[in-house]
Amino acid sequence: MSLYERSVRAALRGYKLTLSPWIGRQCRFLPTCSEYMAEALITHGPAAGAWLGVRRLCRCHPMGGSGYDPVPPRKSLEP
Repeated sequence: MSLYERSVRAALRGYKLTLSPWIGRQCRFLPTCSEYMAEALITHGPAAGAWLGVRRLCRCHPMGGSGYDPVPPRKSLEP
């Protein structure tokens, strides 16, 4: 496990222990938005992962969708 991955997982754990109890469980998707963001950052890197996470957060509202929404797999460069 790289330092980057450990840092992202530590930030997720910190969020779940500090802010998440105050905000409450409001996410309509599985995995939750915070777990999705962490997995997207680890899988796709900081720029593309942050973009995927922000797009997911924008879909997480009462008029948006719900259900199982996994992080898309990383595209391989092999033909």
